[in-house]
Amino acid sequence: MDFNTWVIFTITIALVIGIPGPLTLLMVNSSINLGMKRSMPIILGGSTASSILITISALGLGAIIAASETAFYVIKYIGAAYLIYLGITLWLTSKTANQEGEANAEEPKKHQNLLLKSFTLGITNPKDIVFFIAFLPQFISPQESYFTQLSVIVVSWFAVDFLCKVLYGVLARMIVGRINSVRKTNVLDRISAVVFVAAGVAATI
Repeated sequence: MDFNTWVIFTITIALVIGIPGPLTLLMVNSSINLGMKRSMPIILGGSTASSILITISALGLGAIIAASETAFYVIKYIGAAYLIYLGITLWLTSKTANQEGEANAEEPKKHQNLLLKSFTLGITNPKDIVFFIAFLPQFISPQESYFTQLSVIVVSWFAVDFLCKVLYGVLARMIVGRINSVRKTNVLDRISAVVFVAAGVAATI
């Protein structure tokens, strides 16, 4: 992949990744409740999952999964179920004004395994596999080393994905600094929960 192609590829994936999705919402919600430092596992989990999917797709395994209707729908429904689970969990554990002390005491438990949550959410999205299969050939040259191009693609995707999620988290913290209150945070939790469940239900249609 020459430099010009890499620049076009990087700009393109930045636009694609910049579109908010479930992982971005999870990152924003966590950064507001826990802060950026404690939310880093979400970024790592999501970016790692995307990197694995893009690698699988590039190696041709993605085509096999996409060609198997059964495998595709198994992954699809697992991802949908996990979205619904996250939404319900977030709704049930959202803080209320008169439970702030109790919620703060339960905070570590409430947000444990963020790395696993984000990784599972990212790795069970079959639409990413289909997207990568259609997207990658536009930037891969058969005249150049396939391994080198794949390495550049994976590293670039991980870096851009990581930076985009960090940016979303930072912006969320800046905004919440102006409207910070337990009541408003609780409302955000409830909205996020509804969006997760809605996304999960929509994925099954």
